[in-house]
Amino acid sequence: MDKSLKALFLAASIFTSSVLADNFILSAQTGFAYPSPVSISHNGSYLLIKYKDWSFSHENFDPKTFYQNIDLTGFERDFIRSLFDAKKRSGLPKWLSVISEQLADGLNNKPDTIKQFKVGKAEILAGHDGRKSGQIFILEDLAIHQIIINGEKQYFDAFITNIKER
Repeated sequence: MDKSLKALFLAASIFTSSVLADNFILSAQTGFAYPSPVSISHNGSYLLIKYKDWSFSHENFDPKTFYQNIDLTGFERDFIRSLFDAKKRSGLPKWLSVISEQLADGLNNKPDTIKQFKVGKAEILAGHDGRKSGQIFILEDLAIHQIIINGEKQYFDAFITNIKER
């Protein structure tokens, strides 16, 4: 019970726009706390959670549809890592390395906002463009989750700190 109260207090203090936090369960191993939203929309495998000043979406990464007309099956984890670390591109086939570089440039992640860390067994790769968009990939054994933050960096930073091991 004491742990639950601490987690609730932490989430409420990080997300200043909310007093109460909800839990989003990604898998048996990973989840995150988020403030109560203004609205929630669901369409197929896409979930959008909106607030007054920002929003985030969640979708399971599909290697067959992530990049138009290219099936990334077998390369998905290395490809995602290469979006956040240019050194990782050298391990990809040349044609895929070029695509990774183009996509990474389009994401416009600033080096000082790129975050790479582990939560339990999950690998987190994230970056914010310094304007109003951030990408978070959570790589687990059985799934890859893609979360897009549309909002200022403060919301991105708060979101990242709330990804927890279950």
